[in-house]
Amino acid sequence: MDTKIDMSELPVKPSLPAAKTFSPLKISSRQIALLNALGEYRNLRRAATAMHTTQPAASLLLQQLEERLGAKLFERLPRGMEPTLYGEVMLHYAQGAVHEFEHAEAQLAELARGASGLVRIGTVMGPVPTVLTRGVLAFKADNPKVRISIEVGTSDTLLPALVRGDYDVVLGRLPDQSDSQGLNIELFEQGEQMRVIARPGHPLAGAARLSLADLMALTWILHPLDSPMRRRVENALNAGGMVQALDIVETASILATTAMIEASDMIAVVPNDVAEHYARYAMVAILPVELPISMVNLGLLTRQARPLAPAVSRLLGYLRECGKG
Repeated sequence: MDTKIDMSELPVKPSLPAAKTFSPLKISSRQIALLNALGEYRNLRRAATAMHTTQPAASLLLQQLEERLGAKLFERLPRGMEPTLYGEVMLHYAQGAVHEFEHAEAQLAELARGASGLVRIGTVMGPVPTVLTRGVLAFKADNPKVRISIEVGTSDTLLPALVRGDYDVVLGRLPDQSDSQGLNIELFEQGEQMRVIARPGHPLAGAARLSLADLMALTWILHPLDSPMRRRVENALNAGGMVQALDIVETASILATTAMIEASDMIAVVPNDVAEHYARYAMVAILPVELPISMVNLGLLTRQARPLAPAVSRLLGYLRECGKG
């Protein structure tokens, strides 16, 4: 006897999602390497040498890439090569690709050594004794196998390095002329107050109150030109007509700053938290002078183009919490 089956009563097998299609890239790793070499040397022969290949092979790679993209990337000049507008775009992204894979290699190396990740932090000097230190110590207590790399610099150098992919997060401030496109920016509520410091035995250290004019004859240690802090300090000193008359030593190194202060009557301008940190150990004296400086608020900066690794996301949470104080 034939058995009729009611198909509506059978369990329905869920349909599989359609397979995602991936278009092949129009650029190879060798062509990325060639672009980076051309960006550095602006010369096909030297670029080929750097790649350990021949000039005809490098020329063919470039020709094939230009044909695939349908755009001329370099102008061939008698003494070298210069990128076109299309070439500038490709150089930018080729450099980014190299940085991304260098970061990936570093992450893999850390995992192979038993670490749970790597977080690279760039920071300005001001938050090092407070926000950065408290945040990193709390994070490491809960994440002991994540390696933390910290570099201290100025915002005008840290932010381009962040955009290149050298850092995962920067604790700093936007330079006045900076284009913030492509960055996630979380500003802290509190701004930075600046202090003038000197050695504890400095002739002016015991004064009850000082004016900027009282400091004109001294040698000032300031951040390098183009840094946000240097511009703000000079704007304040310009109001009193002082900048042109000042004797200035430039450095972003707090070690160099404190060493020179200790051995001389020089003075320096540093963030309040840094001044209080060294004053607490009697390494510097904070001079009683008011600086009419309004610094841009500090903040956490990350790249919009890169998804945050889990370790980076966790560390940001600790830094946010410490930045509230």
